[in-house]
Amino acid sequence: MNSVKILHTADLHIGSGRINVKGGKAEIENTFLRIINTCKSQNVDFLLIAGDLFDTPFVSADVASKIISAMSQIPDTIIVISPGNHDCACPGSVYLKYEFPENVIIFNSFLKYQDFPQKNVRLWGAGFTDRFESLPLLQSNIENSTDRINICVLHGELVAENSSGTYNPIHPSTIEKSGFDYMALGHIHKRSDIEKLGKTHFSYSGCPDGMGFDETGSLGVYIGTVSKESANLEFLEMSSREYIIDNVDITLCKNTFDISDKILSRVKQHYSEKFTENLYRITLTGTVPADVSLSIAQLESVLGDTLYYAEVIDKSDTDVTHIEKLATETSLRGIFVRKMLDKLKSASLEEQLLYKNALKIGLQSFSKGVTLDDN
Repeated sequence: MNSVKILHTADLHIGSGRINVKGGKAEIENTFLRIINTCKSQNVDFLLIAGDLFDTPFVSADVASKIISAMSQIPDTIIVISPGNHDCACPGSVYLKYEFPENVIIFNSFLKYQDFPQKNVRLWGAGFTDRFESLPLLQSNIENSTDRINICVLHGELVAENSSGTYNPIHPSTIEKSGFDYMALGHIHKRSDIEKLGKTHFSYSGCPDGMGFDETGSLGVYIGTVSKESANLEFLEMSSREYIIDNVDITLCKNTFDISDKILSRVKQHYSEKFTENLYRITLTGTVPADVSLSIAQLESVLGDTLYYAEVIDKSDTDVTHIEKLATETSLRGIFVRKMLDKLKSASLEEQLLYKNALKIGLQSFSKGVTLDDN
């Protein structure tokens, strides 16, 4: 066999929820089931799970049963697990408490290997046995097979040469000297490119589904073939719904509904056919007249009729160049505007931002009131 097909994933954190998602725990479990089904449909030889499959080592019997049952559905795929800092193989952990199917290999100590002659592979791995691993699990003296494809599965953090770390520090020189054909890494939730040091290809697959606005965009796994000194892998999306942070310019908008239309038009255009299922954090930019009525609470409510979740942050600037007409009114509003314009004339740049925001909020209160969220 000249090459083998692998699927590289990590950091699912099964058992953890998703921010602002009802039933988020079930969605993460379903993401793992999609990975299992992909292995089955694409005839994957090795499913490489580089740590933190679970969010804790102490998994409930119900969750453990579902995941183990799913693994048993792909007996022709060898599943390789390197326990991470969240699901370390400590006493009482899921990896030591429950019996896994025969096709599952769990590396729960320092670096070891297992040969698969029928697939021409020597498979290496190591695992966390505690929350922290200050000593590198990856050794420098590695007995690679000269004939077989050498693959390593590992959870840890890449650190600068000669520096230390608490999550299995991995040094570039160690990767280079390892001589592996591919290293499947976990721990960093952001996907990296397929990189190469010496003859060793390596990458972080990132998490396959986001759990908050610090894990944005399309997420997934790496899938493809590995052979001697070659790794031909492609990104495959797995995320059920995306966390998205974006900016929307509302310069020409006159009210809440103009702004909601502008936001919906943008997300529909940029975030594919499943745009309604995503979670958005939208920052409003641009310049709007001070008397434009804008309620963040109302805007989020209107967007909520179409989008699964949307939170809005108003960073728009206030245009006061055409507000003099309001200052001529014989009313409380007129008095307020005149006083604020006087303040703006003598204010510093930093103070101008505060006064403009105060002017905007004050005018909104005259038209329909404001809430704490608008402040």
